[in-house]
Amino acid sequence: MKRNMKVVQISGFRGILMVIFIASCLAAGFIAFPAFAAMYAWNFLSEYISIPTINLLQGLMLWAITAISIFIINDRKKYLVAFTPKTQLSEEEMKKVLEQMKIQRAQVINSMILKSNETLDKEKEKEKENL
Repeated sequence: MKRNMKVVQISGFRGILMVIFIASCLAAGFIAFPAFAAMYAWNFLSEYISIPTINLLQGLMLWAITAISIFIINDRKKYLVAFTPKTQLSEEEMKKVLEQMKIQRAQVINSMILKSNETLDKEKEKEKENL
């Protein structure tokens, strides 16, 4: 366990009220205020540009889109999708790959030979029937 770990204990009615107060302040500061700001900015622009006005819920969605876009654009260290080239194969891996290719090639050739033999046999049978 961590020795410097701090535990917050919520006790009594005052503790519950404090948690509710902190949560409402965080919601107001990070959710409601930016939603109002986005709504008022959009509606201010709608007076000069022919776009429809929006309500608070649409302002909240506009704020969410803006915040998520900023988060994705500014996240330089972590990538949601990354493609990394595979390093070169070692000698042993290359030998294994070549062996597998030889085996597959031999199987394909054998199946082709079997199919050609079957077709030759069928053609000979047809010739015998025609005679």
